[in-house]
Amino acid sequence: MRIKGITYDIGTPTVDGSVTRPDLAAATIERELATIAGELHCTAVRITGDDPARLRLAGRAAVGLGLAVWISPMVPNADETATLATLEAAAEVAGELHRAGGDVTLVVGCELSVFLTGLVPGDSISARLASLTDPTGWPPEFLAAGPPPARLNAFLATAAATARRHFAGPVTYAAGLWEDVDWTPFDLVAVDAYRDAANADTLRTDLEALRRHGKPVVAAEFGCATFTGAAAHGSAAWMLVDRSDGTRRPRPGLVRDEAAQAAELTSLLDLLTTAGLAGAFVFTYITPAYPTADDPAADLDTVGYGLVRSWPDGRTTPKAAFTAVARAYAAPRAG
Repeated sequence: MRIKGITYDIGTPTVDGSVTRPDLAAATIERELATIAGELHCTAVRITGDDPARLRLAGRAAVGLGLAVWISPMVPNADETATLATLEAAAEVAGELHRAGGDVTLVVGCELSVFLTGLVPGDSISARLASLTDPTGWPPEFLAAGPPPARLNAFLATAAATARRHFAGPVTYAAGLWEDVDWTPFDLVAVDAYRDAANADTLRTDLEALRRHGKPVVAAEFGCATFTGAAAHGSAAWMLVDRSDGTRRPRPGLVRDEAAQAAELTSLLDLLTTAGLAGAFVFTYITPAYPTADDPAADLDTVGYGLVRSWPDGRTTPKAAFTAVARAYAAPRAG
């Protein structure tokens, strides 16, 4: 693969109203991106978040390290107006980096059928995920407004046009595998290529089929959580959080298993390479919103996707998956 990437969160709103990285110093951004470029052997980084100043800061640091930069604004649970406003601000940042000589791609959104309000019934991300599994229960007004795929593609066309007003480089969208996207407005096909129990036998075929669009195909995300059996849950493992007593903790019965995470990421990198993808972005470098702990009952990193553990005191330590990805990206077969 030409693009050996990882996602890097600079602060994203969460389902409980907080922010994944409320405090993030410039020195921390520079240090973590240096690790991504040097120790992980990445050639690209997908920077996610909603703060234009942080996107600019991280983008400049990444360009300075020789990384290709994918600017990916994220505003989960926002409406169309707020989503387009955040995209426009991010497009201005991407345009600045591109005009300064950076290798920059702009991602106009991510799995918007779930993260954008109004396309699918539900006031929350979890409610919209449930609606997608059973469209028979949708209120009539959602169907009267037109087929959801058509409405999604109409919004994506508007988003692409908004992006191109400020940015002259390549533009794409990070689609869910279930979304029927019209890729005409975009320069690359990008999908979140998580494997789980439902698509384990078909993922490679599904990805190979995307080459029919005649554009490079990239896995905008792929990843695995850190417990035994996490591979079967794919992108949904992050929801296995027990909030019954008001304190977030992994659901009882989950067993921390760094080797399982490392093995699944290695296997997925092999699959994405043999499927002929132009590149891929591991999800994710760090997940401070899922802090680790010595007590297994309190170790939220068990359901986290990070390659490093985030300790409450700010320390980070690499996991087995960090070594696995570094080894794969350094090997000639991944190049």
